[in-house]
Amino acid sequence: MPADNRNQKTFQPGEVIFREGDEADSMYILLEGAVDLKKKVEKGETVLKTVNVPNEFFGEMALLDDRPRSATAVAAAPTRLIEIDEATFENLILTNGKFALKIIKVLSERIRSSNVQIGELIETVPKERILRGMVDFALQNGEKIFNGGIKINIDAMKAWINSRLGIAVEDVDAYLFKLLKQNSVGYAPTSAKTRENLVLSPEFIKANDRRGM
Repeated sequence: MPADNRNQKTFQPGEVIFREGDEADSMYILLEGAVDLKKKVEKGETVLKTVNVPNEFFGEMALLDDRPRSATAVAAAPTRLIEIDEATFENLILTNGKFALKIIKVLSERIRSSNVQIGELIETVPKERILRGMVDFALQNGEKIFNGGIKINIDAMKAWINSRLGIAVEDVDAYLFKLLKQNSVGYAPTSAKTRENLVLSPEFIKANDRRGM
């Protein structure tokens, strides 16, 4: 679908595109950037999916079932989108077989992905999710140090786990206290007094990296 400048929208990191519970009158196609689709859980939010591939779309579900938005969309990077209103969307579904087939395939993939996520939430105990979350955060946002470990900011890590995995900050605090007491992780030398940063050892990372499991 060619980009129509009249329907292009730009968002900066952290800007909300739509919120869970909003009424829906449009869907979006990604031109550049990245968008996190988040859902509220009991003690925070969990990221259902990050849309970061050009021409990938999102927000169509609410148009198909005529219900409020089921997730919140937040720009995760400088982002440019095409907004497609409900009338245009319905016309594409009815007149463009390739577009309709793509919608069906994407919805099928998302259902499979959701089933995997639900299975992980049911089968994985909170401490394992915290451990994996710490390593995920470190690999994406940490600073590698001389011994192969990764230094991370504690407050940023806790906020990331809360906003992406839906685990309460106080639960992360409680388990982090245990890890420090067991010497499984340690404060960075520069944070001995301020206690702002942790160091995750190469062994800790290897043991809890979900991509290596």
